[in-house]
Amino acid sequence: MSRHTLSSTAKRSYWLGRYLERADSTARMVAENGNLLLDLPKRLPLAWQPLVNITGSATLFNEISREPNERSVTRFLINDRRNPASLANSLEWARENARTLRGIIPRHAVEYIIELHLYAKEHLSQPLSRSRRAEGLSNVSEFIQRIDGFMSANMLHDAHWNFWRLGNFIERADMTSRIIDVGADNLLQPAVELEPFADIQWRSVLRSLNATQSYASIVRAPIQSNAVLEFLIKNPALPRSLTYSLSSMRNSLRAPRRSQRVLRTVNQLRRHIDQCDTTNLEGKALREFLDDFQLQLAHVHEHVNKIYFA
Repeated sequence: MSRHTLSSTAKRSYWLGRYLERADSTARMVAENGNLLLDLPKRLPLAWQPLVNITGSATLFNEISREPNERSVTRFLINDRRNPASLANSLEWARENARTLRGIIPRHAVEYIIELHLYAKEHLSQPLSRSRRAEGLSNVSEFIQRIDGFMSANMLHDAHWNFWRLGNFIERADMTSRIIDVGADNLLQPAVELEPFADIQWRSVLRSLNATQSYASIVRAPIQSNAVLEFLIKNPALPRSLTYSLSSMRNSLRAPRRSQRVLRTVNQLRRHIDQCDTTNLEGKALREFLDDFQLQLAHVHEHVNKIYFA
């Protein structure tokens, strides 16, 4: 296989990992924000704008929609083709990358990805009731977990595997940091009675990352902001923590040639995480920490793209 061919297929493997992870994170995030409606008193309106902010698409959303209500935001995030980060676009691009990787990734994995794309196209089109939306998003996440498990058990763990996993964990770290960022803000509209429901908001963050049970078994303490931040940022055994994602990136980068520069950036980011004191991460300090993390993570992506794909 020529270097150009390897570069081309490695790039598609990398982006297949990112698109599948992005679709899963988007499905979890929208579904959990809808679940908050069931946990809160009706007198407390739920904000939907923060979900747009998570994806960094606020400017585009404001050009398309007049008001960030439940209907407009869920449509924008799930199936608006004008939004590059929508679930529909992520799954379509995942399908296209999978089709070009036939012979490299397991045949059944390609079929599962195509089936997932068709399912979302049929079951997550507008208009959607809350119950239909919740069911469809849950099934999308289950599809992706099935694909992930099948790929892990059956794909040759070679260079393409390493780039697929690298894409997975760069996207996962980015989305986890964004979900924490919004959790630290208010998913609830400003209201005097917010304080009694702070634990519900952080519980929602944990559920978005499928980490509620793990938190209960490891932390063994009530859900509080500092404890949740420590868990989601630093726990080395939680698959969606920032520390775990960075360790997995390092593992994926040990085999490919010319990875030293990317590894240095990832190691710097890991030291940045290790040295932070989560007990002091509140308000502006937390936002600055997460902004810096996302900026350095973008540098990791830029190095990968320049060294391996350009």
